[in-house]
Amino acid sequence: ARLNPLQTGKIRFDDHDILTTDSKILAKTVAMLAQENHIQGRLTVAELLMFGRYPYHQGRPTAHDEAIVKQVMARFELDTLATRYLATLSGGQRQRVLIAMIVCQDTPFVLLDEPLNNLDMYHAGKLMRILRTLVEQDKKTVVIVLHDINQASQFADTVVMMKKGEIVSQGRPVDVLTKERIFELFGVNATVLEHNGRPVIVD
Repeated sequence: ARLNPLQTGKIRFDDHDILTTDSKILAKTVAMLAQENHIQGRLTVAELLMFGRYPYHQGRPTAHDEAIVKQVMARFELDTLATRYLATLSGGQRQRVLIAMIVCQDTPFVLLDEPLNNLDMYHAGKLMRILRTLVEQDKKTVVIVLHDINQASQFADTVVMMKKGEIVSQGRPVDVLTKERIFELFGVNATVLEHNGRPVIVD
């Protein structure tokens, strides 16, 4: 996401090299939500979602931008919060709004760092289903950092297990999330069950 300078190797999003691609082009290619967000200013929910469209409208929203914001607002069940200021929202509401803003950016690549923070069971499940829809219907690539191993198991196509900055294992959830791998990663003798062809981990 160009938050840190690249030290070695290359990173590309399709034909866009992150070292040389213009920021305006990259903003239409990849959207990123960090784990910690400190958005300043007196913004309403609707205004923040429209901010996600900035790479396209450059400060002059069109009817198309407004239609996308309206659609995403409904998708995330945010209509009743549209005129609320961010400062008045709960942690879970704020998290949903921030993710909705990223979806409004409408990029082919989406990077999310711990997007389930502050979300209850209903909204966590709903978010993961929305992200699956982005992948399956909208053909987007979604990369998520998660500590909820069962959410990763139930929704991911590919799981990359990491420890101390190194990749431990990578592949389909059913191949990667095994009793042996979980012990290697967490030091926990977990029970691994199966539901609809996907592993369910019980501590």
